[in-house]
Amino acid sequence: MTLITMHSRIHFASNILEEALRAEIDDRRPVAPVLIYPDALEGSEFLSRVEEGLMSCNSVYHCAIAPQQTKYETAERVVEYADQQPVDLIIAMGSAEAVIHGRKCRHAIGMSRYAATTWPERGVLQYQELGPEFFIVPGITGLPDPCLDTTGKRRLKGTPPTVIICDPTVIEKAQEAELARTIAQTVGRCMTVLTADTFNPLADGLAIDALTRIHSGKNSRNPRDLMAAILNGAIAQQKGPGFVEAFGYSFVKATGRAVDSALLHRVLLARMLASDKSSNHAVIGRVLGLPKETKISDFIDNFWQEFQLPENLRDIGIEWEEVSETLVFMEPRFGAPQIGSSSEVRQMLVDAY
Repeated sequence: MTLITMHSRIHFASNILEEALRAEIDDRRPVAPVLIYPDALEGSEFLSRVEEGLMSCNSVYHCAIAPQQTKYETAERVVEYADQQPVDLIIAMGSAEAVIHGRKCRHAIGMSRYAATTWPERGVLQYQELGPEFFIVPGITGLPDPCLDTTGKRRLKGTPPTVIICDPTVIEKAQEAELARTIAQTVGRCMTVLTADTFNPLADGLAIDALTRIHSGKNSRNPRDLMAAILNGAIAQQKGPGFVEAFGYSFVKATGRAVDSALLHRVLLARMLASDKSSNHAVIGRVLGLPKETKISDFIDNFWQEFQLPENLRDIGIEWEEVSETLVFMEPRFGAPQIGSSSEVRQMLVDAY
């Protein structure tokens, strides 16, 4: 059984950021938040707008994350602060990486508080109940993949974010490289959802909406449509992991380093669709308004030509030895699109290398 978890309250409108954040904070006052964001946003208008929404808070602990900083290092720092000061809210803003770090911090604080309880208290409490609330304010990189393990099973640590605030104005000045990466990620997620065999009409509907917005507005890059596509594509991905997600998580297990899933989608998506065994391509073609004779893989191949993104695994910085090691962790589950055998997977990766 596959579910879509929709427990989050979502604010979505242009210039809604400050107003939505103030309203949520006023409903909870007093609030002691931790604000997590990439250090590249220091001094930015985006950060100033979030800080304006938090003006009614007595104190806000700023936790800027450096590019090479791990989520475990961030969690250690935030837990150390939370042991000394009250923390009842974590706000992750600006990047998918910040959301990953915020999710880890919420989990770590809940575990730390649970460890401090007595045995009788543990009989009626769970660590998820002891963690702070979690708000997300996405930027151009959107939302991260769901928490997955190498078997492909979905495992959300704790509860979904309480609040997601999507304001399209924060991505109006995004650079072309950021737009290209985000579009690659979202298109890849939507294609993964629509080619998966699992029955989940809600996820399919979200993916279709996201794909339609990107395809119909790819020349204008309308921030509202792009932000909606980013959100819908991320929520729809709860339908289940795809080949790229399985490869990415297995790559970390095999090599100890991460690889950009957006770039993996750019390199692998058309090749995956060419090998796909599902029967949903006709539906996707109708959604995109393609002629019946057009293959979805060819459409994606042509779609990518507009973007300056790496075209093979070597350009992403992946060695073939790392690919071989990764495959050991992935077999026999390959995720969606549905690829028939390990030999087909290997040949596809050879072609992509």
